[in-house]
Amino acid sequence: MTRMRTSSMFLPCVYMLTILLAGVVILAARTVAQAQDATFIPVAPPEGVELVYNIPLQPWLVPTVLDLKVQFADGLSAEFNDIADNQTGEDLSVLVGAGRELSVATMRIRAAVDAIGELDVTFGIEGISRIIPAESALRDTLFGFVVWHEFSSTPARGMMTRFESRVDRVIAGGEAGADLATELAAAQEHLEQAVAQGDLGRIAELSPGIIETSERIDAVCGAVAAGARDLGALVDSLSVDSTELLVERWAEASRAVADAGEPAQRTGTALESMSGVLHILVELGGLLEAAVTSVDALSATPGADGNLYIPWTVMRDDWVLAHDLKERVIAESAGQTAEGEHEYVGHAATGQAKTRIAALVVLQVEANAILAERSVEHTSALVAEARDALEERHLDRAGHSDDLNDNRKAKVFEQVDRDLRENMEFASARISARAARVALALGRAYDARGVGYEVDALYNYHNAWLHCLNAGASAMRVTGEAWYR
Repeated sequence: MTRMRTSSMFLPCVYMLTILLAGVVILAARTVAQAQDATFIPVAPPEGVELVYNIPLQPWLVPTVLDLKVQFADGLSAEFNDIADNQTGEDLSVLVGAGRELSVATMRIRAAVDAIGELDVTFGIEGISRIIPAESALRDTLFGFVVWHEFSSTPARGMMTRFESRVDRVIAGGEAGADLATELAAAQEHLEQAVAQGDLGRIAELSPGIIETSERIDAVCGAVAAGARDLGALVDSLSVDSTELLVERWAEASRAVADAGEPAQRTGTALESMSGVLHILVELGGLLEAAVTSVDALSATPGADGNLYIPWTVMRDDWVLAHDLKERVIAESAGQTAEGEHEYVGHAATGQAKTRIAALVVLQVEANAILAERSVEHTSALVAEARDALEERHLDRAGHSDDLNDNRKAKVFEQVDRDLRENMEFASARISARAARVALALGRAYDARGVGYEVDALYNYHNAWLHCLNAGASAMRVTGEAWYR
């Protein structure tokens, strides 16, 4: 029997059986076709060692399974590309444009305030006398020289201070918006290149930074909009009773302030939509890589005996992949729970896309049903062969011969039967082989139920494969014991 090096190996049979006898192995009750069935959850291999036994896949079987897995991977890739091509550009452009518009609006505010200061250094503040500036009464401000001569009933100085402060904050927000827009535009260009090249890793690498920059643009636009509302009220107050020369300049300042609040009305929606698209692309990209790994395993070079040997993780990863698609993208009940739950990201996918993705999972079920059936068929035969070899050994040891009388033969057979029952390795092989057949039957039952039960079917096909690896490893040790002792 050809061995295949993988990243794991099953626990020794005696250890596994000890677990079974101690009750550590979980007994999971599942209801199928209105009946209660109990199945042992198999022990997964440890990492980093060689498998004792692996299931050989014959050359005539591999193309059928591989074709199904290729169809699944290609279908998932098509959905990924559709979202990437059609849903990543518009929202990013809105956010880039918002940052740039914010910068333009705040520069207009600065220009308008400077223009007002050129005509009236008092900025039309009621309570400030319009006297010729004297050296001893000058106040250096952001916008020029102002002569302060307030009446006690009018808080003109406080109003001016607030006005200057709000202008400073709004202009600083515009400058930040311009810098962030430049940064996001560059990231958008890189993302478009990655999408065009189908570089899943690069898309995943770029996405967090794009989302962070977009969030900062949204935050800056929101802060400027809040400051612009307060600044607008001050502008309205300061422009009252302005001279004819100042009316238009105050009106321009008012328009620029209003425009500074506009970008915030668009960034929130664009950020939510864009973040949703990038999150689903990262999720689908990771799942697509897992699907391609499964395809690669079935595309590997056969062993020296002409059969193909795949890692046990293929069955596990196919089940987890289907579960994650259901739970995180399609948002339907995915049956048996996988480890490492993550947030649902399917908001950005259309209903039609979700329907198409759900239909793809059936291809995985068909492929892994074939693999599970092959594993049970081959391993059951191997366990039977191990029984034959072990029985022959014990018959020889008990002195069996066709020349014995019936009474002596009966005693020999009783002794052989006891020896078989007391052989822990063989008992483990029989228990695992039976558990594999039960898991296969459960998988078929869920498969027959159709839509909504694909993940349960894949989970049980995965269990059948692991049970077979356990059974086969024990059977090979039994056979080796029978041959070499």
